[in-house]
Amino acid sequence: MEQNFVLKTIVKYVIYLLVVVFISFALPRLIPGNPLFFLAGDYATDVPSALLKQFTAYYAPDLSLAEQFTLYLKNLAKLDLGYSFYYKTPVIDRIAGAFKWTMLLSIPSLLISTTLAIWIGVRMGLEKQARGATFLVPLLAVQAVPTFLIAALAQVFLGYKLHVFPASGAYTPGITAQSSGYAIDILTHLLLPLIVLVVSEIPSTAIFAYNSTLRIKKEQYVSFAQYLGISQDDVKQKFIIKNIMPEILGKLSIQTITCVTGSLFVEAVFSYPGLGTLLKQATSYRDYPLMQGILLVSCLYGICVNFAFELMLKMYTRTN
Repeated sequence: MEQNFVLKTIVKYVIYLLVVVFISFALPRLIPGNPLFFLAGDYATDVPSALLKQFTAYYAPDLSLAEQFTLYLKNLAKLDLGYSFYYKTPVIDRIAGAFKWTMLLSIPSLLISTTLAIWIGVRMGLEKQARGATFLVPLLAVQAVPTFLIAALAQVFLGYKLHVFPASGAYTPGITAQSSGYAIDILTHLLLPLIVLVVSEIPSTAIFAYNSTLRIKKEQYVSFAQYLGISQDDVKQKFIIKNIMPEILGKLSIQTITCVTGSLFVEAVFSYPGLGTLLKQATSYRDYPLMQGILLVSCLYGICVNFAFELMLKMYTRTN
């Protein structure tokens, strides 16, 4: 039974992967004014002929679509995502350089916001309903504000006006890894976008945990456990918290993806050198290979996260 589940899950996500790869292949070829047409115009004077040849060889417009797709799959197998004609470097190198900054920002924000949100939501859910519901108002108010707007307001007031934090960038221009205080400088620039992400991510998870706790509290087996005289601490731990964990894991799989997509908007506001800023620049300069690579990497990240959490959820339900 377990082997069948794992096999079905793998087949399902392989299909998802193929769909993402096909969309990544088709998208630049469906957009009016394809990359090759754009390069053939006035912008071609800014592109070295060697890079233009590499770009043409990668897209192979003279081949049929089936042959182009086969070539694209071969390139993907070699982790070849083409060349960025704006940065004039391999796309995979540019994405790898930006991805580490995105992870540096998004992973701490996910850990901090998730821990606080679950603690707040479950704690308030275990309180009397009237008392616990009072915390929903400020959370709903924060949730209604778009992440990029929170980032912009924080940048203006805490960065430019009050000078509490650096307003943009990931480090002070001119500083290097060998410079004294490099790590502190990185952390100082990280704090403001990190705070923005944590504040914007807490409401949805906290409200979800709160509603899940309320629902489990009303289940008959919880009432029966209380009727049998089981201590309140055991009821909370063994009958309520234990049974909301599958739902929390499902929510975390979504949150793990949205923390990265949310960080893209925050990065763009703070000019943080992650995937968000890279995507903004790629869009501005119509750097199709780079946009295509970011789309593909982001989708693959989402597929991997969903796959991992689906297996974790199955393992949890099996052991509990």
